[in-house]
Amino acid sequence: MNARHSLGRSFRGLVENDLDIMPLMNLFVALIPMLLISAVFLNVTVIEMNAPPEGMADDQEQKAVEPLHLAVTIREDFFVIEGNKLDKSVIDRRDDDPESALAAALAAVVAAHPGNRDVMIISEARTRYDEIITVMDVSRAAGLPSASLLGAE
Repeated sequence: MNARHSLGRSFRGLVENDLDIMPLMNLFVALIPMLLISAVFLNVTVIEMNAPPEGMADDQEQKAVEPLHLAVTIREDFFVIEGNKLDKSVIDRRDDDPESALAAALAAVVAAHPGNRDVMIISEARTRYDEIITVMDVSRAAGLPSASLLGAE
């Protein structure tokens, strides 16, 4: 019995003596400075802004609240240009040069509303693809680079 008891103590003593955490500590001592050196520090900057005068703020708020919602509808015989606070324009596609008339009408809208850069192109199901591309090109040339498409029935 004494042999077993002495064997248990020596095994426990052997394990306690062999547990050396110095290599692990050395690893942490080497890794922590490397992590700190490789860390990316961000510069915090302050952007100073001034509020616009009172009269301009009211005008800008009204324009911001009411977007233009410019839309060009492609029908079989005509183009329809409409939007928020715009008079509805109808351009006959059977004329000699309906694309230039469309370009002039869109350029007038862009001149009246220079902050608007969006146009929605609404087409029927039977509208040909090249007609849609032509309206997109005319819109882009008139100063409306951001076009979205919508199909109407």
